[in-house]
Amino acid sequence: MKYFFKYFIYNSQTNRLKSSFIYPLLTIIVGSFVIMLSFSIMEGFSKEIKETINFFDKERSLTINKKIFLNNSYTNKIDSLIKYLKRKGNFYNAYEERFMFINSNNNQISCKVYGIKDFNNFNPKNFLIDNNYLIKDDSQYCFVGYNQFFNSNIDKFNVVNLNAILDFKNLNSYPKKKYIIKGIIKTNIPKYDNSIFINYDSLLFNKNVFLKINLNHPLTINSLTDLNEKFGEGILYHNNTEFSELFYAINFEKMFYGFVGLSIILISSLMILGFNIISITENSSKIGMLNALGLSSKRISLYYVFYGLLISFSGFLISLLCFFIIFYFDKNFNIMHYIFNPEVYFNFKLNINYEVLINVFLLNTVLIILSCLYPIHKMSKLDIIDSISNRV
Repeated sequence: MKYFFKYFIYNSQTNRLKSSFIYPLLTIIVGSFVIMLSFSIMEGFSKEIKETINFFDKERSLTINKKIFLNNSYTNKIDSLIKYLKRKGNFYNAYEERFMFINSNNNQISCKVYGIKDFNNFNPKNFLIDNNYLIKDDSQYCFVGYNQFFNSNIDKFNVVNLNAILDFKNLNSYPKKKYIIKGIIKTNIPKYDNSIFINYDSLLFNKNVFLKINLNHPLTINSLTDLNEKFGEGILYHNNTEFSELFYAINFEKMFYGFVGLSIILISSLMILGFNIISITENSSKIGMLNALGLSSKRISLYYVFYGLLISFSGFLISLLCFFIIFYFDKNFNIMHYIFNPEVYFNFKLNINYEVLINVFLLNTVLIILSCLYPIHKMSKLDIIDSISNRV
């Protein structure tokens, strides 16, 4: 062990650690830390986005074409469909959306309005900028997106008038209703922050064609067939959300940062490969002497493997320690808020993915072992006499 320390790690002439040990170690620390931290940031970010979107919209949904679905049918057919899905435990929410004209405090704007069925179960308390409710639940109230609140000079407890233009040939007669603003919703997702949420009103949404029903879990082919047989045509099943491209982009960014970290680790393995070849070439006489004294080439080869694994394990553990220090400070002091302003970005925390940690460890180990194979092969070909004579 003493020989190993002097030969591979410590330079007795300069009284310092060898550069052949320090440089690969530092690159593994940096590469592993980059992968861990970047994946942790993107995991926390994507988790927060997904939880926010899943409050309003699920990945699986049904779109009901009411013109086809209700063709010559009883008017409560949609309610029957919702009750059927509830019995199956597969109903999350249902809504229709429509652009309407808004009048409040002499401000006139237009925005998208969501008419939500079972509005009493719509409770966006995690997204409200103020959770204090002063309105009775039986009042005719609405929730307003943060962008509408910010741009339109409207606030909680103001009254808004919603006007639905159903027929542009008759602008003198159109349904309108008054609502009291119960809360301001802030999600940092424009689709929701630009909108208003109300209880579904059949008069305001009279000319709407499509109804969206969000599902708790996927439908099998048999379940979808049973649904069509029971309720007829006009039902379209969706297996992903309109935000799928966003999540693809997040996954692509994860891959990019993973590739950066992999490149840094690969540089470390190439460093070890180069240092080992140089070490064998420069110390061939010493290796030959050790062979002559009875130390087998196999054992010397194990020294080189152990040297590589020592760098790999040490680098991984140091990077893991640095990562957990950052994770601790983020958990207790929200340091991500200083890097990513929650007023601009999502308010998220680092998220540990243990599968990523295991993969980083395995990646380090495999690359380092591979970098040791050629030097070991080269050393196995050394001739004892030529090595002692330093003729390699």
